[in-house]
Parts: sequence; structure tokens; C-alpha cells
Amino acid sequence: MKVRYTRRALGNIDRIFHSIARDNPAAAERVIARIEDLVRQLADIPYMGEAANIPKIRRVPASRFPYLIFYEVVADEIIIHHVRHGARRPWRGER
Repeated sequence: MKVRYTRRALGNIDRIFHSIARDNPAAAERVIARIEDLVRQLADIPYMGEAANIPKIRRVPASRFPYLIFYEVVADEIIIHHVRHGARRPWRGER
């Protein structure tokens, strides 16, 4: 399947990287590499994440790191909508 990132998701990833890189650039690279690896896996196994409390949205945790990837499966495409720290308040009604 094809993968597409929303502008919001790309901004999330950029902010995550820069926030971590201020203190530890190597750790920032590891976190982003893990997120990118999971997104590649989603292209092969689109339903590996669990259903979120938002219609049509699924989420997958970036294990070893406290981030969640929110995505949608649409026809032959995975749309990455949002990437956020799991300890933040829920996203748009997510519990």
C-alpha cells in the first residue's frame, strides 16, 4: 500500500525530532527511525494497529518510545494523520 502523511503528521514528526535533538541528537534519530519503521510496516500490514475511539482511525504505539501513530486505511492508501506522545491529553476524543 501507498503511504501518505498529512501536513499535520509531518509537523508532528518534525517537532518530536527537534524537541529530543536539543538534548540528544542520537536519541532523536532513533525515535524517528522507529516511527518510520512502523509506518513502513503499516504499508504491508495495514490493520496491525488497534481501532481508536475516532471513526475510521487506527493507532499503533511506537514501542520502546512513548509515541502513538494515528492513521487511516483508505482503499489502497495509508494516511498518517497524527503522531503524538502517549502521555498527552487524548486526541479529538481519543481515550
